[in-house]
Amino acid sequence: MTDMIEFLQSKYTLVEKNERLFKLQTNRDELIDIIHFITTNTNFITLSQIACTDWIEERIFAVNYLLTTDQRDKNLMVEVLIDRENPVLQSLLSLFPQAEVMERDLHEMFGIAFPGNETLYDFALEGWNDIPPMRREFDTLAYVNEHYDFRGGRDDNKDVKAEMKRRRAEAKKLKEAQAKKEGGEEDGN
Repeated sequence: MTDMIEFLQSKYTLVEKNERLFKLQTNRDELIDIIHFITTNTNFITLSQIACTDWIEERIFAVNYLLTTDQRDKNLMVEVLIDRENPVLQSLLSLFPQAEVMERDLHEMFGIAFPGNETLYDFALEGWNDIPPMRREFDTLAYVNEHYDFRGGRDDNKDVKAEMKRRRAEAKKLKEAQAKKEGGEEDGN
């Protein structure tokens, strides 16, 4: 395994995050070629996840592709930084069929386009016509207040904490009474 890491370090700059996780940063023009090279020349053969972080202050998205070895003992994070105003990354479908769902999710939640993935339509948010909800400028509370009605609680609604406290006290009393009863029976014998 160290040979594989050393091999990658001879080609790229890797940062060891911990003994099981390494990180490689690249640009979007080299992303597909680098992932293809890694998956055909090393044990990092599974695309486990594609994740995105919104760095709104820097006006970028950090998109991370997590590759895992066949033994599931090491992970390689391949990170690419893209402009959040025009977020476009080539699809990984040619390398990993499972990228379809991951890319659809990132398209819907962050607005990232993935040319080559023809399934970038409604996924979880049917008919959504607002800012992608995982972008940091999206105001969840304002959206909820504008689109949903709040209803009052039921008349028989109980304070959960108070009810749990009451039930614990009742259970404790029953337990003490049972212990006292069992103690009394032993004294009577």
